[in-house]
Amino acid sequence: MGFVCSVCGEFHAERLLDIRLALPEPIHALDEGERARRAWLAEDFAVLDEQHFYLRGLLEIPVLELDSRFGYGVWLEVDQEDFQYLLEHWGDPAQDSFDPVAATLANELAPYDGTEGLHVAIQPVSAESLPSVRLLADEHPLCLDQRNGISAARSEELAATVLHH
Repeated sequence: MGFVCSVCGEFHAERLLDIRLALPEPIHALDEGERARRAWLAEDFAVLDEQHFYLRGLLEIPVLELDSRFGYGVWLEVDQEDFQYLLEHWGDPAQDSFDPVAATLANELAPYDGTEGLHVAIQPVSAESLPSVRLLADEHPLCLDQRNGISAARSEELAATVLHH
């Protein structure tokens, strides 16, 4: 089930509903040498200058007419204590009983503007899944889309920004 791309006008055979961001913006902005000196990177965790602590989460937006969701694998900045706790308990099978954790979004999610720094709540889900990310009450377009859902056409626009970035 593909779609016609709004950017290039071509048919893409598969509908892209998941995007995984490679790094938190502050680490991505560094050149390779600075990144090697200043950042510790793991698959789902990162630390910058031993002062900024990041972990991955899954921010989902309902795609109403597809009865599906568009997912962003995003980076979130948390305080050191929460980072240490989640790092130590990442594989815990009882994660769904953990309390939500306050964080801020550490990525810009084009075509949305101004997403880095949005306040979120992270809810650990299971040892097999990234924590769920809930944007906190805000009038930002990304928050509204997460709360109200988007059309299939809008999900194609989001995918097109990734395919042609």
